[in-house]
Amino acid sequence: MAITEAKNNVNISTTKIDFICPVCKSRKALDVPKSVIEDAKQLTTMSIARGLVCEHQFQAFVDKNYQVRGYQRVDFEFEPNVNHEKPSDFNNFKQDDNELFENLVLEGNYLEYKPKNTEYKINKSLKKQKIPTQEKKISLGEIYNEFRELIDEDNEKFRDFIENDSRRNQISLIY
Repeated sequence: MAITEAKNNVNISTTKIDFICPVCKSRKALDVPKSVIEDAKQLTTMSIARGLVCEHQFQAFVDKNYQVRGYQRVDFEFEPNVNHEKPSDFNNFKQDDNELFENLVLEGNYLEYKPKNTEYKINKSLKKQKIPTQEKKISLGEIYNEFRELIDEDNEKFRDFIENDSRRNQISLIY
């Protein structure tokens, strides 16, 4: 089950569930929306992404009583836009867990990471790049020649060009 549209200002009832990685035995309690488990018929399969509990990705099976009934390791994972030359190093991850979770939008089955300082980070990186801009000034005649089919007959700015354009005059004689 997946929610494709996020709803703003929705109060979601959550419960903490303690997850244990089946590989390294790291333990962490995560907030899970109650609606996810209540809407399931029996067990709810949850995919725990790398970095939420530890550096491993795994699946947890949670029953209607919010109890984890089992785990399954993920043997292979497809990842879009992954740079295979430089693996992730979760041991050197500097951000505080609380800061990460403060930036999560969790609504029903919808989960999104939305850092609050994104605009600042984007502006900062753009300033570092110093993208050169090229301003090319083109004449009104060049604009007219490029877009003459799209310019109306009664356009004031291009009136002189329209009156002196033999191609336009030939077209108007045909009609």
